Amino acid sequence: MSIAIQNSREIQMYGSPKAQIMESIERSITYKFSGIGMIICGYMSDIQEMNERNQNGIYTETIRQTLNICKMLMMDNELGFKNV
Repeated sequence: MSIAIQNSREIQMYGSPKAQIMESIERSITYKFSGIGMIICGYMSDIQEMNERNQNGIYTETIRQTLNICKMLMMDNELGFKNV
């Protein structure tokens, strides 16, 4: 898959290219002091707030993309997954 197609797919799924998301996370003070789990918790808190204010569905797409970021971070960091 070409880089352009991959970036387009990631923008659709996450709202930004994965590399850009990871860059931002790795620069954050939360990541440096608390790790990826706290980043995921922060995203999930954001989702709760957006859901609470989602009148007329204005945040529906952002909620979906943020949930996808959480899933991506969990899978990439093997959080909560057990090899069977």
